[in-house]
Amino acid sequence: WLTKVVRFPYTVGLVIVGVVITVLLPEKPELAPELAREIILLILLPPLIFEAALHIKISEFRDNLLPLLVFAIPGVLLTTVMVGWLMATVTGLPMATMLVFGALIAATDPVAVTAVFRKLGLPKRLGLLTEGESLLNDATAIVVFTLLLEFALHPVDFNLADGAMEFLRVSGVGLMVGLVLGYVAYRLIRQIDDYLVETVLSAVLAYGAYLLAEQVHASGVLAVVTAGLMVGNRGRRYGMSHTTRNVLINIWEFLAFLANSCVFLLIGLQVDLAKLADYRWVIMAAITVVLLARSITILGFSRVLNRFSRSRVSRAWQGVMIWGGLRGGISLALALTLPSALYGHNVVLAMTFGVVLFTLCGQATTLPLVLRRLGLLRRGENRVEYERVRARLAAARSAEGHVDSQYKQGLLSRKNYEVMLPVIHEEIEQYSGAVRDALIVLPDISYDELEAARREVLQVKRDALRTLRHDGMISTEVFRELATEIDSELTAD
Repeated sequence: WLTKVVRFPYTVGLVIVGVVITVLLPEKPELAPELAREIILLILLPPLIFEAALHIKISEFRDNLLPLLVFAIPGVLLTTVMVGWLMATVTGLPMATMLVFGALIAATDPVAVTAVFRKLGLPKRLGLLTEGESLLNDATAIVVFTLLLEFALHPVDFNLADGAMEFLRVSGVGLMVGLVLGYVAYRLIRQIDDYLVETVLSAVLAYGAYLLAEQVHASGVLAVVTAGLMVGNRGRRYGMSHTTRNVLINIWEFLAFLANSCVFLLIGLQVDLAKLADYRWVIMAAITVVLLARSITILGFSRVLNRFSRSRVSRAWQGVMIWGGLRGGISLALALTLPSALYGHNVVLAMTFGVVLFTLCGQATTLPLVLRRLGLLRRGENRVEYERVRARLAAARSAEGHVDSQYKQGLLSRKNYEVMLPVIHEEIEQYSGAVRDALIVLPDISYDELEAARREVLQVKRDALRTLRHDGMISTEVFRELATEIDSELTAD
């Protein structure tokens, strides 16, 4: 609440609170690195990834799959190599150790990116690119990190071809686990009409997909993303009642908020400023190198995409993706798994914490400024005011309908009806004028308004069909046929 008042990212505020606690407590509580890693990866990560995937439209994801895969796979590999090579040159540490650091810091963190970008009202496709990239490149980074750590510890036993095959196996099996479990959950949801059971089923799916994939040494992240996409698209649109959809979204929003809070507070609690001060110069070098590698990766691959595909990424968007490449809980969790036998272990740990702190406290807090300078921050004061008056107008119209209904049913006397109605009409006239004025100030809102109205009309039609089926006026077969037609319009670009 306080960070909303001062307009400061609450996630960064939690990190700062965690750091302050470690500084002020004379005997700070020690959390074992293994326990911190398990808390982040096994408890907090699945709900965050699942909730993010629930909100992604599969049609939009499919249309932007090429740039997402390019940034998530070749992008992570190139960043890993560049960071490893440059940091090995700067620090004099072995290339193998610095490649491990490059892998754990290469991927943008879905926890940090989603938490910050959702509050900013980005253009829809840009938001999908940033969130989608962070969901996919996370899986790539974890696999590459595991392979490079094995190479750093046992260079003689490492085989590049076997490593490439292992990467394909881990990714493919993870996708298959998520697809199968997501489909099973979707079929169950279609048969169940109980919002509590369906919501619990979604939670079982989120954790079950992750744990099962990890149990067979596959990508738990990809499994959860796939399962979330399945339930968020087919499950929500074809199997869930309106009540279930509302409950599901609200509960997962709460769980994501809770998990976000825990992740960022945990990051702050793990930071030791005294130790970071001892490595300040190498941390500054790491921050510079990571930003440089991110810039080269985004600019280079965007140029290729703009030239050879229809999935174009504008200059302004490239700038947002570079500065919005936040690192967070995933990098921290991977760093905490590093064995002490790794040469340069303490240096890698310090660099990881330093880069994470900089991206969260430096880049995340200045991202709104960057977006405004690039003209991409849509939710300005004018837009917020438009949404406010439009909501008030809708509420006043609903009040008018309620009063009319009460009067016609004889539940409201004519005298009181004539007292209340002019007041409501005055409100309607006032807010109607405010909406018209807002559309003049921001003419681009007109398209958003039309699109929102179109979707609202389709939802009303679908709810009417559901009521007809419930009352026995139409058969289930007719309902599904007509509802499918409406759903296809809702999911159409």
